[in-house]
Amino acid sequence: MEYKLKIQEETVSVEINSHGENKAEAIIEGREYDLKYSLISENELHLMVNGKSINAYISQTADGKTIMLNGKIYKIQDEDKIPKGPKKKKGASGPSTVTPPMPAVVIAVTVKEGDSVEKGQAVVVVSAMKMETTLCAPYKGIVSKVNVIENDKVMPGEILVDIDPVNIEEQKEETVTKLEN
Repeated sequence: MEYKLKIQEETVSVEINSHGENKAEAIIEGREYDLKYSLISENELHLMVNGKSINAYISQTADGKTIMLNGKIYKIQDEDKIPKGPKKKKGASGPSTVTPPMPAVVIAVTVKEGDSVEKGQAVVVVSAMKMETTLCAPYKGIVSKVNVIENDKVMPGEILVDIDPVNIEEQKEETVTKLEN
């Protein structure tokens, strides 16, 4: 099967030819790779690429997949599945939940239930493969539930913190009330 994949911002031609169970040949931009693979968990794959061992961590995103190989994170999209048309404004897309990009361990939770958070505010710090990642609030809101504690093992897709978005009209009313008093 032949694919056109968008990796980060570059479009790459990839051809995959299956050679039986858990074996394949990949031709990426004309270079051939011998692949053997096995599923370790729902989000982890063990690869042998030309005899070299690699663990890949994969998470589904709204517009493709995020893959981590050797400590580097790559955003991958199937070129045929990318919506054609006007591009969204910068900052219009992004995560809508607080979830880790790969299997990780919670290092710190910086909010508690009832806290008010701003978009981009740090809410949880996780560690994976000796790298710390700060997960931030995807929008302004109120923390309704914290689903993890320090040292919890977490997986992509798990919602670590529930945040109820702040209704803009309610926020305006609160501001007016504060100013009047």
